Amino acid sequence: MSSLRAPALLFALSLAVACKSSSSTAQPSAESAPAAAAPHAAGADTLPAARMIEPHSVTQLPEGRSGLGPFSLAVPADWKVKPTVSAMRAAEFELPASGGQAEVIVYYFGESGAGSVQANVDRWVGQFTQPDGSPSKDAAKLEKATFAGQEASIITVSGHYAARAMPGGEAVDKADQTLMAAIVPSPKGPYYFRLIGDRAAVASQSGKFRQLLDSLKLQ
Repeated sequence: MSSLRAPALLFALSLAVACKSSSSTAQPSAESAPAAAAPHAAGADTLPAARMIEPHSVTQLPEGRSGLGPFSLAVPADWKVKPTVSAMRAAEFELPASGGQAEVIVYYFGESGAGSVQANVDRWVGQFTQPDGSPSKDAAKLEKATFAGQEASIITVSGHYAARAMPGGEAVDKADQTLMAAIVPSPKGPYYFRLIGDRAAVASQSGKFRQLLDSLKLQ
């Protein structure tokens, strides 16, 4: 009998090991399963860890110009460069108070960018609602321009602005706001320039914002 029990015991052990191996393969643990990269659009300060980038800053160049990544540009004299609060922000500017509050933030998410131009435009426009309930896309203006030899896109939209909170910040819910944003490609990936704030303040600074974009040159 003992000679018959040994093969049976070995067979049972082999079967148990095989079942355990099959179960482990079919249901990987959380540690072994790769994390899915979340979709992202410019204007939110979060990125999957694999796409984190080094912090950027505005540098001083000769002849009164400034350096920003692959670009040089002329910053308006009354705009103040602020320290960036996120690695995804390439630059921040404090603007003079005129007709309310407004700011300019430049985002950079690496060479792959943050989705298509249309995806970002749709997201930005979707953050605005109109007093009469009409679609904000009907009130938005999208135009093409050339900056630093690159074909860029500019979107302008006004209305009630509501955006979720970003890390280190607060949710925004304000009436009578305007966004003027430009997506400018470069050999290092697209840069996202956003002028946003009270409607009157943006109107007073929109000319300087456009001058800043017109001043862009590839270094």
